[in-house]
Amino acid sequence: MAGTTKTIGAVERAFDIVEALERLESAGASAVAEELSLSKSTAYTHLHTLHEQGYLHKTDGEYRLSGQFLRLGTTVQQGYPVYRHGRAHVEELADRTGERANLVVEERGKGTCVHAANASGRTDGAMIRGERRHMHATATGKALLAHLPAERVDEIVETHGLPSFTDHTITSREELESELAEIRETGIAIDAEESIDGLRCLAAPILVEGTAYGSVSVSGPAREFADPERDAELSEAVRKAANVIELDFVFE
Repeated sequence: MAGTTKTIGAVERAFDIVEALERLESAGASAVAEELSLSKSTAYTHLHTLHEQGYLHKTDGEYRLSGQFLRLGTTVQQGYPVYRHGRAHVEELADRTGERANLVVEERGKGTCVHAANASGRTDGAMIRGERRHMHATATGKALLAHLPAERVDEIVETHGLPSFTDHTITSREELESELAEIRETGIAIDAEESIDGLRCLAAPILVEGTAYGSVSVSGPAREFADPERDAELSEAVRKAANVIELDFVFE
Protein backbone atom coordinates (compact mmCIF):
# COMPACT_ATOMS: atom_id res chain seq x y z
CA MET A 1 0.00 0.00 0.00
CA ALA A 2 1.33 3.43 -0.96
CA GLY A 3 2.62 5.46 1.97
CA THR A 4 2.93 2.42 4.23
CA THR A 5 6.37 1.54 5.56
CA LYS A 6 6.62 -2.06 6.66
CA THR A 7 9.15 -3.71 8.93
CA ILE A 8 10.24 -7.34 9.06
CA GLY A 9 9.41 -8.95 12.37
CA ALA A 10 12.10 -11.62 12.13
CA VAL A 11 14.80 -9.00 11.62
CA GLU A 12 13.50 -6.95 14.57
CA ARG A 13 13.54 -10.06 16.74
CA ALA A 14 17.09 -10.93 15.69
CA PHE A 15 18.30 -7.50 16.79
CA ASP A 16 16.31 -7.78 20.02
CA ILE A 17 18.26 -10.97 20.70
CA VAL A 18 21.58 -9.31 19.90
CA GLU A 19 20.79 -6.50 22.35
CA ALA A 20 19.62 -9.00 24.96
CA LEU A 21 22.96 -10.78 24.74
CA GLU A 22 24.71 -7.45 25.12
CA ARG A 23 22.86 -7.02 28.44
CA LEU A 24 23.20 -10.63 29.57
CA GLU A 25 26.77 -11.03 28.25
CA SER A 26 26.33 -14.81 27.94
CA ALA A 27 23.11 -16.82 27.98
CA GLY A 28 21.38 -19.94 26.74
CA ALA A 29 18.14 -20.14 24.79
CA SER A 30 15.99 -20.37 27.93
CA ALA A 31 17.45 -17.20 29.46
CA VAL A 32 17.10 -15.28 26.19
CA ALA A 33 13.52 -16.49 25.79
CA GLU A 34 12.69 -15.33 29.31
CA GLU A 35 14.40 -11.97 28.78
CA LEU A 36 12.37 -11.25 25.65
CA SER A 37 9.14 -13.14 26.45
CA LEU A 38 9.67 -15.52 23.52
CA SER A 39 9.15 -19.24 23.24
CA LYS A 40 12.33 -21.22 23.79
CA SER A 41 12.10 -22.69 20.28
CA THR A 42 11.89 -19.23 18.70
CA ALA A 43 14.83 -17.99 20.73
CA TYR A 44 16.86 -21.07 19.86
CA THR A 45 16.15 -20.78 16.13
CA HIS A 46 17.36 -17.16 16.05
CA LEU A 47 20.38 -17.93 18.22
CA HIS A 48 21.34 -20.86 16.02
CA THR A 49 20.99 -18.75 12.87
CA LEU A 50 23.14 -15.94 14.27
CA HIS A 51 25.70 -18.51 15.40
CA GLU A 52 25.83 -20.12 11.97
CA GLN A 53 26.37 -16.68 10.41
CA GLY A 54 29.32 -16.10 12.74
CA TYR A 55 27.80 -13.37 14.87
CA LEU A 56 27.58 -15.46 18.05
CA HIS A 57 30.09 -17.65 19.83
CA LYS A 58 28.74 -20.72 21.63
CA THR A 59 30.31 -22.44 24.66
CA ASP A 60 28.64 -25.08 26.81
CA GLY A 61 25.20 -24.22 25.46
CA GLU A 62 25.53 -20.48 26.09
CA TYR A 63 25.86 -17.79 23.46
CA ARG A 64 27.72 -14.49 23.45
CA LEU A 65 28.39 -11.87 20.81
CA SER A 66 31.35 -12.70 18.59
CA GLY A 67 34.27 -10.71 17.25
CA GLN A 68 32.29 -10.01 14.09
CA PHE A 69 30.78 -7.06 15.93
CA LEU A 70 34.25 -5.65 16.56
CA ARG A 71 34.88 -5.61 12.82
CA LEU A 72 31.53 -3.95 12.12
CA GLY A 73 32.02 -1.46 14.94
CA THR A 74 35.43 -0.42 13.64
CA THR A 75 34.00 0.11 10.16
CA VAL A 76 31.15 2.21 11.55
CA GLN A 77 33.49 4.27 13.71
CA GLN A 78 35.84 5.00 10.81
CA GLY A 79 32.86 6.18 8.80
CA TYR A 80 32.38 9.27 10.97
CA PRO A 81 34.51 12.16 9.64
CA VAL A 82 34.62 13.70 13.10
CA TYR A 83 36.14 10.49 14.47
CA ARG A 84 38.88 10.42 11.85
CA HIS A 85 39.74 14.05 12.52
CA GLY A 86 39.14 14.06 16.25
CA ARG A 87 40.29 10.75 17.73
CA ALA A 88 43.89 11.74 18.45
CA HIS A 89 42.86 15.15 19.81
CA VAL A 90 40.30 13.60 22.17
CA GLU A 91 42.94 11.26 23.54
CA GLU A 92 45.33 14.19 23.95
CA LEU A 93 42.59 16.16 25.74
CA ALA A 94 42.08 13.33 28.21
CA ASP A 95 45.81 13.08 28.92
CA ARG A 96 46.26 16.85 29.22
CA THR A 97 43.34 17.40 31.60
CA GLY A 98 43.41 14.12 33.50
CA GLU A 99 39.69 13.72 32.84
CA ARG A 100 37.41 11.59 30.69
CA ALA A 101 37.08 12.98 27.15
CA ASN A 102 34.24 12.20 24.74
CA LEU A 103 33.52 12.79 21.05
CA VAL A 104 29.81 12.89 20.20
CA VAL A 105 27.63 13.29 17.09
CA GLU A 106 23.89 13.77 16.65
CA GLU A 107 22.23 10.67 15.26
CA ARG A 108 18.50 9.95 15.15
CA GLY A 109 17.94 12.86 17.52
CA LYS A 110 20.27 11.66 20.26
CA GLY A 111 23.87 12.30 21.15
CA THR A 112 25.92 9.28 20.07
CA CYS A 113 29.41 8.70 21.45
CA VAL A 114 31.83 7.81 18.63
CA HIS A 115 34.99 7.89 20.74
CA ALA A 116 35.92 8.16 24.40
CA ALA A 117 39.26 8.31 26.15
CA ASN A 118 40.25 8.03 29.78
CA ALA A 119 43.27 9.77 31.24
CA SER A 120 46.05 7.41 32.20
CA GLY A 121 45.20 5.63 35.42
CA ARG A 122 41.46 6.43 35.33
CA THR A 123 38.88 3.77 34.66
CA ASP A 124 35.67 5.71 35.25
CA GLY A 125 33.74 7.19 32.36
CA ALA A 126 30.42 8.80 31.62
CA MET A 127 29.80 7.35 28.15
CA ILE A 128 30.91 4.35 26.17
CA ARG A 129 31.34 4.18 22.41
CA GLY A 130 28.04 3.72 20.63
CA GLU A 131 25.99 4.87 23.61
CA ARG A 132 23.13 7.26 22.88
CA ARG A 133 21.72 9.83 25.26
CA HIS A 134 19.03 12.50 25.23
CA MET A 135 20.64 15.69 24.00
CA HIS A 136 18.92 18.17 26.31
CA ALA A 137 20.45 16.51 29.39
CA THR A 138 24.10 16.35 28.31
CA ALA A 139 26.73 19.00 27.61
CA THR A 140 27.74 17.33 24.34
CA GLY A 141 24.11 17.19 23.25
CA LYS A 142 23.36 20.79 24.15
CA ALA A 143 26.52 21.97 22.36
CA LEU A 144 25.10 20.36 19.21
CA LEU A 145 21.51 21.51 19.72
CA ALA A 146 22.73 25.09 20.01
CA HIS A 147 24.04 24.94 16.44
CA LEU A 148 21.42 22.80 14.71
CA PRO A 149 18.71 24.42 12.56
CA ALA A 150 15.67 25.44 14.61
CA GLU A 151 13.43 23.03 12.72
CA ARG A 152 15.76 20.14 13.55
CA VAL A 153 15.71 21.06 17.23
CA ASP A 154 11.89 21.10 17.04
CA GLU A 155 11.90 17.61 15.52
CA ILE A 156 14.23 16.25 18.19
CA VAL A 157 12.21 17.67 21.08
CA GLU A 158 8.94 16.50 19.53
CA THR A 159 10.31 12.99 19.01
CA HIS A 160 12.21 12.45 22.24
CA GLY A 161 10.69 14.98 24.61
CA LEU A 162 12.53 16.55 27.55
CA PRO A 163 12.48 13.75 30.13
CA SER A 164 13.98 14.26 33.57
CA PHE A 165 16.98 12.19 34.66
CA THR A 166 17.95 14.07 37.84
CA ASP A 167 16.58 16.96 39.85
CA HIS A 168 18.76 19.25 37.71
CA THR A 169 17.59 18.20 34.25
CA ILE A 170 16.11 20.88 32.00
CA THR A 171 12.51 19.89 31.29
CA SER A 172 11.01 23.08 29.83
CA ARG A 173 11.47 24.32 26.28
CA GLU A 174 11.87 27.93 27.44
CA GLU A 175 14.71 27.02 29.78
CA LEU A 176 16.35 24.92 27.06
CA GLU A 177 16.17 27.74 24.51
CA SER A 178 17.67 30.16 27.03
CA GLU A 179 20.58 27.82 27.69
CA LEU A 180 21.17 27.17 23.98
CA ALA A 181 21.42 30.92 23.41
CA GLU A 182 24.00 31.16 26.19
CA ILE A 183 25.99 28.31 24.66
CA ARG A 184 26.10 30.13 21.32
CA GLU A 185 27.48 33.17 23.15
CA THR A 186 30.08 31.44 25.36
CA GLY A 187 31.00 28.48 23.16
CA ILE A 188 30.71 26.10 26.13
CA ALA A 189 27.86 23.79 27.15
CA ILE A 190 27.55 22.50 30.70
CA ASP A 191 25.96 19.40 32.16
CA ALA A 192 25.70 20.23 35.86
CA GLU A 193 24.53 16.84 37.15
CA GLU A 194 21.67 16.94 34.64
CA SER A 195 22.14 13.46 33.19
CA ILE A 196 23.71 11.65 36.15
CA ASP A 197 23.84 12.73 39.78
CA GLY A 198 27.40 13.61 40.74
CA LEU A 199 28.64 14.07 37.15
CA ARG A 200 29.70 17.36 35.58
CA CYS A 201 30.61 17.75 31.92
CA LEU A 202 31.90 20.63 29.79
CA ALA A 203 31.57 20.51 26.00
CA ALA A 204 32.26 22.60 22.90
CA PRO A 205 30.81 22.20 19.40
CA ILE A 206 32.93 21.26 16.40
CA LEU A 207 31.82 23.74 13.74
CA VAL A 208 32.93 23.74 10.11
CA GLU A 209 31.47 26.52 7.96
CA GLY A 210 28.59 26.82 10.40
CA THR A 211 27.73 23.11 10.41
CA ALA A 212 27.98 21.18 13.67
CA TYR A 213 29.87 17.96 12.93
CA GLY A 214 30.04 16.90 16.54
CA SER A 215 31.06 18.03 20.01
CA VAL A 216 33.96 17.29 22.32
CA SER A 217 33.86 17.21 26.10
CA VAL A 218 35.56 16.43 29.38
CA SER A 219 33.61 14.95 32.25
CA GLY A 220 34.16 13.76 35.77
CA PRO A 221 32.91 13.86 39.35
CA ALA A 222 31.20 17.19 40.05
CA ARG A 223 33.22 17.64 43.24
CA GLU A 224 36.44 17.71 41.17
CA PHE A 225 35.07 20.51 38.96
CA ALA A 226 33.89 22.63 41.90
CA ASP A 227 36.87 25.00 41.88
CA PRO A 228 36.09 27.94 39.52
CA GLU A 229 39.71 28.09 38.31
CA ARG A 230 39.67 24.37 37.45
CA ASP A 231 36.34 24.78 35.70
CA ALA A 232 37.71 27.66 33.61
CA GLU A 233 40.87 25.72 32.81
CA LEU A 234 38.87 22.72 31.57
CA SER A 235 36.53 24.94 29.55
CA GLU A 236 39.49 26.48 27.74
CA ALA A 237 41.02 23.05 27.09
CA VAL A 238 37.77 21.85 25.55
CA ARG A 239 37.49 24.98 23.36
CA LYS A 240 41.04 24.49 22.09
CA ALA A 241 40.43 20.80 21.33
CA ALA A 242 37.31 21.68 19.32
CA ASN A 243 39.21 24.38 17.41
CA VAL A 244 42.05 22.01 16.52
CA ILE A 245 39.59 19.40 15.24
CA GLU A 246 37.87 22.10 13.17
CA LEU A 247 41.22 23.02 11.59
CA ASP A 248 41.84 19.38 10.71
CA PHE A 249 38.58 19.43 8.72
CA VAL A 250 39.57 22.62 6.90
CA PHE A 251 43.09 21.49 5.99
CA GLU A 252 42.44 17.83 5.21
